[in-house]
Amino acid sequence: MKIYIYLFIVLIFPLTNLLGQSNTAVFEQANAAYNGGNYILAIEKYEAILSDELHSAEVYFNLGNAHYRLGNVAESVYYFEQAKRLNPFDKTILNNSRFANNMTQDAIDELPETQVDLFQQKIVAFFSLEQWAIFTLVLAWLGALLFFMYRWSNHIQFKRLFFSLAIVFVLTTLVSLGLTQHKQALNSIQKAVIFEREIEIWGEPNNRADVLFLLHEGTVVEVVDALEGWSKIKLANGSEGWIQNSGIKQLN
Repeated sequence: MKIYIYLFIVLIFPLTNLLGQSNTAVFEQANAAYNGGNYILAIEKYEAILSDELHSAEVYFNLGNAHYRLGNVAESVYYFEQAKRLNPFDKTILNNSRFANNMTQDAIDELPETQVDLFQQKIVAFFSLEQWAIFTLVLAWLGALLFFMYRWSNHIQFKRLFFSLAIVFVLTTLVSLGLTQHKQALNSIQKAVIFEREIEIWGEPNNRADVLFLLHEGTVVEVVDALEGWSKIKLANGSEGWIQNSGIKQLN
């Protein structure tokens, strides 16, 4: 019961405090329209902000809420997914995303993940790819500096200290490099949302192939390949197939 009350609160009062300097009059007008129950106008205003390249988690979140209130399943899931990409730790976004996914028809069980995988995902999500790269370079530079100090120090105690610290920084750099590569791999994953009410998934990228299964609006898929108007998709349970591009909308 508590989580339903929480959802009701965040649906009534959309996020308004995260745009900073980009909190323009258009954003305020969109929020006013949302709070007044004019969700269609609010959507138009939020989309106008996105058209000006002012992408932010809060704009996507509010768009997801507006579409949720209108019962637009695919759009609601899509914009919550966009918000999650920009702010993966926000509990409000995650909660509302789960409620939007509950409106979808397809029940797809995700492949089990180990605790190590989950821990690694939490670690790499802490920084952006650029931040991980900078962090790794800083560690490498400090490790090199400590090794240089070890080579040129004349005091045996300092040499031991600098050598030990250099080894620690080298090992930490290797770990950070691995996490940076993992972050890059995660960023390269292209996801999309089904926008057709019902669409066929084919065994090959043509209409003469066998239909493997059906998917419905709002289902999130991973795009693993593309060929002349078709995309090969992969579901969270590992199932794969080809879908016409007109039936999906890829995340930015």
